Amino acid sequence: MKGNFGGSARLFALVLMALAACWPAAGARAQSVVATVNGDAITTYDIAQRARLLRAIGQPSSSSAALESLIESRVKATEINKYQIHISASQFGPTIHYFAEKGHMSDAQLQQRVAAAHIDPKHVENFFAIHQAFVLYARARNRAVEVSREAVDAEIARDKSISKEKTYTLRQVVLIVPPSAGAAGLQAAVKKMAALRARFTNCETGVKIATEMGDFVVRDPITRTSSQLGDQLTALLDKTPLGHLSGPNRDSTGIAAVAVCERKAAGSDAERKLAQDKVLQRIVEKQADALYADLRARAVIVKTGK
Repeated sequence: MKGNFGGSARLFALVLMALAACWPAAGARAQSVVATVNGDAITTYDIAQRARLLRAIGQPSSSSAALESLIESRVKATEINKYQIHISASQFGPTIHYFAEKGHMSDAQLQQRVAAAHIDPKHVENFFAIHQAFVLYARARNRAVEVSREAVDAEIARDKSISKEKTYTLRQVVLIVPPSAGAAGLQAAVKKMAALRARFTNCETGVKIATEMGDFVVRDPITRTSSQLGDQLTALLDKTPLGHLSGPNRDSTGIAAVAVCERKAAGSDAERKLAQDKVLQRIVEKQADALYADLRARAVIVKTGK
């Protein structure tokens, strides 16, 4: 199932990458096995990390709750690995939204809480990836599921944020900085981007200026809704004057900024699509829960009692 929550997930992926770069190696941490699931070990370290993560996303976080959550992840991982379903951090959007809604917070708040909770980034990535992959697996097993017009109408009436949906036409402007450039190269790129931002006052002339400067790569225009972009990126774009560049940020290739070429109310079609996606997500989550219950009953789970 393709969700509409990709923008915030891409930002979250960058946060995880940054945290992973400074996280200690697994061998440096003392740990003992407390359970196995289909032969896959769960350690005291896993329990501690999962308890922190559950607390950050607003879920029960006792040791027993953390163990049960880890058992769930291991059981689901056993199943999805049979079909080689792989999910990257940039695809976590629907799962981030699901847990944010479950924890009564916004997507951005959940991501901020997770980033501030001092959790092993690999543990966070595995948790979200397994959940998202398992939902996709459940959806593939139930392709005939449809959302009725009445259910869409009810969702629009229930969720007032849907009527606030906007669409944005955007162009990413990137100044590529090779790794060999070092800190000095990055600093110089930031200054060049600042100089472009000062001259970039509408997309038509701004793109021409960026192209003529030679150092910049201007991506093709894309149109996204606020729900696709996520709360954090939407807030940034709403603060950016129309026709101007957003504040720069570091990405995997260098320094990037986003030109806001158009910003308007989404309209009824986009609102109904968003409502449909939200209802469908909840239906598939219930299907995934039922599928997990069956798999757990058949799993080989051994608790050591340590």
